[in-house]
Amino acid sequence: MIHVKPDKENQPRKLGRGLSILLGESKAQNQLPVRSNQSLVEAIALEKIIAGIYQPRVNFNETELEELADSIKENGVIQPILLRKTGDEDNYEIIAGERRFRASQIAGLKTIPAIVKKINNHEALEIALIENIQRANLSLIEEARGYKKLIVEFTYTQDQIAKKLGKSRSHITNLLRLLSLPEKVQNLLDKSLISMGHARAIINSNNPWKLAEKIISQSLSVRNVEDLVRDEKVEKARNIPVMVRTESKIKFVNSDHLNVLESRISELLEMETKLSFNSFKNSGKISIKFNDFDKIQNLIKKLEA
Repeated sequence: MIHVKPDKENQPRKLGRGLSILLGESKAQNQLPVRSNQSLVEAIALEKIIAGIYQPRVNFNETELEELADSIKENGVIQPILLRKTGDEDNYEIIAGERRFRASQIAGLKTIPAIVKKINNHEALEIALIENIQRANLSLIEEARGYKKLIVEFTYTQDQIAKKLGKSRSHITNLLRLLSLPEKVQNLLDKSLISMGHARAIINSNNPWKLAEKIISQSLSVRNVEDLVRDEKVEKARNIPVMVRTESKIKFVNSDHLNVLESRISELLEMETKLSFNSFKNSGKISIKFNDFDKIQNLIKKLEA
């Protein structure tokens, strides 16, 4: 991955606190326009508003929209949505609040309270992601696609995304890996027919779709799936004779099988492990790489237990 360091002038701002500043705290729909945290809340005609091009959420639950519409009929729109001007100065694009916009249409409103801001494209995507993540409205795949847009379109690094959105680097990495799954499997995850654990396990499967179907039909646990994927790798290794690392001479044995063992030992020890085997002497050795002496002490305690 190419890491592009943004110029200070163009470096995206941290938006953890930005939503409250941008959206304001106004709850007085009937007193528009008003100042809210120094932002002007306006009543904007719904017919002049279009969906955001950087909205990460694709699926909107119709039942939830109907419930929100009922609430809006009763109480009005409590929090203004966030808009920016489009190329056509008479129209606006949604940056945050598309659910409120759609529910307001269902409720039969003509206008909606909104804050209009000058926002560039990467800020638009950031804000839309943050709002949806904080409200727990995004599916895992939608969230992953949002991260990928930040990387592909705006040259973000995974570290930058993690810091801006208050997520761990491993969370960002794991979600991006989900996008390597076939689209049919991604759809199963989107519909919660398989879990994040299942999806992560089948990424390395020879046939992710077939295994996903088996998960559903047989109600397999994540551990069951991990075992099946491991068995697939061992079986494949048995049938592919290639040269492997040796201490002195070269012999054709199953190097893939050694790689599977290395991976499993590394996983158990939580340290990088390498195996070497001298097929002539029928002997081998295990090398453990570590950068923290405490990890070795913990390993010794486990072996002594």
